[in-house]
Amino acid sequence: MPNQKVAVTAPLWVQKNSHNFLGSNRITLLEQIDIHGSLSSAAKAAGMSYKTAWDALNVMNNLADRPLTVAATGGSGGGGTCLTDEGRKVVKLFRMVEREHLQALARLEESIDNFDSYLPLLRRITMRISAKNVFSGIVCEIIRDVSVAQVVLQLKSGNHITAVVSDDSIDSLGLAVGNPAYALVKASSIMIANTPGPLTISAKNLICGRITGICESVVLGEVVLDIGAGETITATITESSVKNLALKEGNDVWAVIKATSVIIGSE
Repeated sequence: MPNQKVAVTAPLWVQKNSHNFLGSNRITLLEQIDIHGSLSSAAKAAGMSYKTAWDALNVMNNLADRPLTVAATGGSGGGGTCLTDEGRKVVKLFRMVEREHLQALARLEESIDNFDSYLPLLRRITMRISAKNVFSGIVCEIIRDVSVAQVVLQLKSGNHITAVVSDDSIDSLGLAVGNPAYALVKASSIMIANTPGPLTISAKNLICGRITGICESVVLGEVVLDIGAGETITATITESSVKNLALKEGNDVWAVIKATSVIIGSE
C-alpha cells in the first residue's frame, strides 16, 4: 500500500550450544524481575504467562555459566525472585549489543536506494512452492469467455506465456492488462521438442531456448533451457526421451507447454 514506511528488522538472539539463550523478550523479563522482585509480577509486566516466564527463566539459568536469578525467601512479601549481579551484567551487555544491532540495520536500510521498490523481488525469491518454474511478467492480454479466460503474460525475456484460468480468477486475483503477475509451471508439465518444424500441436506455448544443463538419471532426466534475459525453463522428461531426441548442452530446442498447465498468481 502507498505511503507505508518500510523498515529493515531482524530479531536479535544470543545462542549457546546451538540453543536460543537470550532474546529481547527474555531480557525484558529479567529487567522486570529486577524491578518487581517477583516472577509473577514480572511476567505480567512483560506480557507473558507465568508458565512461559517460568520456562524461559529455567532455560536461561540452565544455559548460563552462573545463575542470573536467585529465589529470595522470607520478608513481608513471603519471598520472590531477584536478579544476581551476573544477571544485571547480562542485561546490560545485551542492551548494548541490541543498540549496535539496530544501528547496523538502520545503516543497511539507508544504504539501499529505493528499498520499497525491491520488496516485490524479495517476496518472489522467498516464496515456497513446489513448481520448478516461476516467471514474473506483465499481463499483456486477457480474453474472457463465459466461464474461462485466457491470460497472456509477457516475460522479461520478451517471451509470452499463455494460461487458461477460470473467469472468476480474473477478478479474484485482480488481473488487468499492465499489471504484474506470476506464471507457475511444474517441470513435469513441460515437453521438449528439438524442432518447431512441422509440429502440429494443441499446446498454446512454444518457447525456444538453448540447453544449458542436462541431469540424467535412470528413469527421468532434467533439462534446463536458457530463454534469455536470465530466465530459464526446467523440464522433467524421461531418460529415453533425452536419448531419442539426442539432447545435448548447447542445442536449441523448444519448450512446449499447454495453457491449462500454467498457474497464474498475483501479489
